[in-house]
Amino acid sequence: MLSALALTLSLASLPTAPPGGVHLSAVAEAMSARLIAQAPPPLPVRPMDSVPAGAREVQLQGEIDAINTQLRGLKTDWPTASVVMAYLGWSISPVALVGLLVLALGASVGIGTITLIGVVLLVVGLAGIALGIAGVVTGIAGSNAAKAERDELFQRRSALEGELKLLRQGGAGPAGVDRSFESSPRLITVASF
Repeated sequence: MLSALALTLSLASLPTAPPGGVHLSAVAEAMSARLIAQAPPPLPVRPMDSVPAGAREVQLQGEIDAINTQLRGLKTDWPTASVVMAYLGWSISPVALVGLLVLALGASVGIGTITLIGVVLLVVGLAGIALGIAGVVTGIAGSNAAKAERDELFQRRSALEGELKLLRQGGAGPAGVDRSFESSPRLITVASF
């Protein structure tokens, strides 16, 4: 703060700039680099310190309620488009087997039209397989992203609840010791569908 004040005062005491602009030599003579370098760094000020404890409790409770609302609205299922793609793809995929049989029949008989129909059915079936795989992959990715967001919201809510608990207790207990032990997750995901 003092260094900013000193810099402001030294720049204000400079004569007005000539039409060509400010010369660096005039600025260097007017302000003392030693004064700026010796100034202590500004102390960080937390905005929470200026808020009364009751108002901070209300603010924390509001943030916790907002996180709870987000958690209620968060859907961790597969996106609907992914489910539709997977079902549609896997229901069309057996056409590939029919196309393979028709292709083999057309090749053995020697009729070009049957062979062409077999190729078309095989391509449609393979497209169904690709669509099913794309649906599964995008569904898992969408579900994992929603679960990661949910876990992050849980962690934020736990931290806010811990701070709120400390405020309600009056900050009792040693300042350097955190006695809140978080349990490790007991559920292990074996497979995700």
